[in-house]
Amino acid sequence: MAIPVTMVTLITVPRKEVKNVKKSKGWMLIYGRRKVGKTYLVRNFIKHDVYILVKRGGGALITGEPLKRTDDYSQVTEMVINELKNDKVVVVDEFQRLPDDFVDSLQMCYPNGKLILLGSSMHVAKEITSKKSPLLGLLSEIKLSVLSPSDIFTSLSKEISHEDALALSPYLRDPWALRYIDKTPEKTILNVMEFSKNAIPALIGETFLAEDRFLSEVYEGVLRSIANGKNTLKKVSDQLFSKKLIKANNPSLVRPYVRIMENMDLIERIPLYEKRGNYYSVKSKIMELYYYLDEKYDIEADKPSLIKEVFDERAPIHIQFFLGELMAELLDGTFRYHMTKDFDIDIIITKRRKPIFIGEVKWRKKVKKSDVSKFITNTEKFICKKALISRVPVQTEEVEVLTPKDLIEMISKS
Repeated sequence: MAIPVTMVTLITVPRKEVKNVKKSKGWMLIYGRRKVGKTYLVRNFIKHDVYILVKRGGGALITGEPLKRTDDYSQVTEMVINELKNDKVVVVDEFQRLPDDFVDSLQMCYPNGKLILLGSSMHVAKEITSKKSPLLGLLSEIKLSVLSPSDIFTSLSKEISHEDALALSPYLRDPWALRYIDKTPEKTILNVMEFSKNAIPALIGETFLAEDRFLSEVYEGVLRSIANGKNTLKKVSDQLFSKKLIKANNPSLVRPYVRIMENMDLIERIPLYEKRGNYYSVKSKIMELYYYLDEKYDIEADKPSLIKEVFDERAPIHIQFFLGELMAELLDGTFRYHMTKDFDIDIIITKRRKPIFIGEVKWRKKVKKSDVSKFITNTEKFICKKALISRVPVQTEEVEVLTPKDLIEMISKS
């Protein structure tokens, strides 16, 4: 069933990273997995004289009127060196596709001009700043990931209600998904699932390809397990062993795969408070939603009613962890999750391992007096700022309540 796209507007999200790029006067390396907005950021927010895109199949495109193309990599190297010597700003996108001698040749013109290298390979990005690299010490590094919580929430709030903006923010941190925004969060998610159900797994595959790795059944099994709520190494191990993807039910067999996918910016970990271990989730919540749908219900069924139902089910947990990251950003702390046999605490922000903020998220339903009392009881041992984060205002003097509007005001003051 085709879902018509009736977008409100094409939203441009200014990123905090732009300031860092503009402040740096020297040479720079900007890297991150595919489709996090590296090219868009530089082409739209950073003034440059020459932009060179190295194509995957060979050759390069050079900006200008008309657009130039060359299959001669030595010509690309010569152009970059000449432009830098003339103190120009030169951008080389997907530089890792060029021969190794390109990087070797750049030393001769340092520190002339401003060179900006863009790369989609985390591995190559690390290599170029390693001890063996001829550019060691010559490049500032900026890692680009999904949009920051404050950037996406603020930008969406200028176009739609604060409540809807917060509901969508976890999913639209992937810049490529912004094109699908619609009148309601539900319609937006339907658009993304309808028109990206093939693109999302392809993007995962491209990410592995960029790192010269094979997307094996084990890697995909880890992604699917975590998306399906298996958020500890033990639970992931249980799942993979039951599917006969690992030879023994042992978390140590899973750990290397998880670490590699962390380095690839596909998986993130939230440290547990006062416990060893971590809570794992898929970094991109739109990818996590996709794999959850596909794992449990087979997304190929393509039923809008089912997608809406699952979105309603999963949104509160995704919003909860988004708010944890937002509060960590605003308070310059570390987001931790607290799990016990009796209760969980949604958000604990720490500095030097000491709590500075405790938060409980109530999104799906109205906050009752019993919710307030339970929150106070469960957090009575913590001596720090505490707040309930609610979709709608709550009449209570017992604890501070933060609404989406309050959070936007906090961002504007930060």
